[in-house]
Amino acid sequence: MAAFGGILFASCNKNDDPAPVPVQIQRLTQKDWTITAISTPRAGAPAEDSSILKDCMSDDKIKFSMVAGFEFQDGTTKCDSTVFPYAKGNWGYRFDSDSIQFLSSAPVANKYSSWKVLTLNDSVLKVRFIDSLNPAKKLTKTVSFKNK
Repeated sequence: MAAFGGILFASCNKNDDPAPVPVQIQRLTQKDWTITAISTPRAGAPAEDSSILKDCMSDDKIKFSMVAGFEFQDGTTKCDSTVFPYAKGNWGYRFDSDSIQFLSSAPVANKYSSWKVLTLNDSVLKVRFIDSLNPAKKLTKTVSFKNK
């Protein structure tokens, strides 16, 4: 009986504290991120960028949640949403490649995308990804967000 009590006590005495949340996850989930810029390499001068941000996109935002996935939301001004053809789904942060991984659930199920994180601090998120909506015209896009 004493031996069993010692085993029971030892098994209940384990450390149940959750692991600390990595700073990247904390920053992404603390507030909504609003689009401030979208650019692609300029045709004929790939070292320079061309802005493709439309006025109607400047109030669009993305929300990251630790429990509810991600959700892109159109702002009050609606426009063609071909820049982000998915609205919500699951996401994860891949630390070995410093990238955000997306798997959409709506409106297109199981669309995978990966964004390379260029900047992530308390107020700025800047990412780069290959847009492959049209396989014949893959574009590298750089998107900047501010934290609101």
